[in-house]
Amino acid sequence: MLKTKKLKQKARKFFKIHKVVKCPAFPKEYVVFNSKGLSHLFYEGGMRARPIKEIENRISLLQRGLKLLKKMPFYQEERTLYYKGIIIHYWSLEGVVDERRIKVIIRQQGKGKKCFWSVIPSWRKIDGKIVNTRSDLSKQ
Repeated sequence: MLKTKKLKQKARKFFKIHKVVKCPAFPKEYVVFNSKGLSHLFYEGGMRARPIKEIENRISLLQRGLKLLKKMPFYQEERTLYYKGIIIHYWSLEGVVDERRIKVIIRQQGKGKKCFWSVIPSWRKIDGKIVNTRSDLSKQ
């Protein structure tokens, strides 16, 4: 419980410092770091707590995720869902930042603001092996 509390403090501090970010993939809009994205780092759907290792991993990737958002000129995936009559859009941006392949998820509910939703390691299959790069992908 104490570890989770410290991780929440660390994540809150990050979100407080980085409230909005300009992302080249969305040239006319900002991506907002708000309480919904913060909550999603700690809880799954139905407000079930994520495993502590998963939370630690996501929090450790926040700084890399921010770098990716600031530099990525396009998104790789787009998905639209309908939930209780509301359109929810998701976009993912993927790239190698500081020798780690990561994926950042952006979410928009209806016509609201685009919000940071999550950051996760992005795994790839190379020569039949599942890897997350820690070096140049061309050398894998």
